[in-house]
Amino acid sequence: MLHVNNLTVTRGRRTLLESFKAFFEPGEFVAIVGENGCGKSSLLSELSGANVTTSSDICFHGKPLQDFTSSELASLRAVMQQTPVTPFGFVSAEILEMARNQITESPDKRQQCIQQVARWLEISHLLTRNIQTLSGGERQRVFLAKTVLQILPSPELHSQTLSGRMLLLDEPTSALDLRHQKIVMQTLTRLCQAGLCVLCVSHDINLITPYASRMMVLGEKRCLADAPPAEALTANVLARCFHTQLKLLKNEQQIVFVTH
Repeated sequence: MLHVNNLTVTRGRRTLLESFKAFFEPGEFVAIVGENGCGKSSLLSELSGANVTTSSDICFHGKPLQDFTSSELASLRAVMQQTPVTPFGFVSAEILEMARNQITESPDKRQQCIQQVARWLEISHLLTRNIQTLSGGERQRVFLAKTVLQILPSPELHSQTLSGRMLLLDEPTSALDLRHQKIVMQTLTRLCQAGLCVLCVSHDINLITPYASRMMVLGEKRCLADAPPAEALTANVLARCFHTQLKLLKNEQQIVFVTH
């Protein structure tokens, strides 16, 4: 669905990633991990089409990413930044309605979609609240809901409802408590089962490992590992990535947990 070849990511005079290559397919839940400043957020920006460089070859559905119009991209992929900006005191429901602006649909269907996503992320009670009065975690869940609503064609999920569509998420659980972290991960898993491809940057390896189908570990200006978590997370890879020695624990399901 998304093919990346020979991507070099730079910021100023600094090169973050060199000759990056990857494929992303429908239904994948891809976790992107690495130390601060290694290029995770910059990579998402490139893959979203917001900052396509001339030294890259990125194709989405077989078409060069730079050839898409902004409205075409908006219907196929949605992006959640690490710190969403809320300059005005919109009511949460108004923010969610904005996500549906590019979709032609009846008012009833629009409300059905909004109410469904609100239930998934447990924000129904926040819909009448001013976004600027919410806690950081509440605000984060509202903006995640907005991101999902941008590419959700209907409130019902089936095996291929979201095939060909993609979410690019930058630390979507950083402000959440334990229960809501789990709710978000379970919601993203449900969306992947309906065909959505999720690319999720996270610093919480232990949170995302049980849910991710694939893990990309960035470091040394490249991808150090790209495989299912149990294969990607090795002591050698993590030591090279984070420049510190870590211990790995595995449970009976071969899920890796990282500890100091």
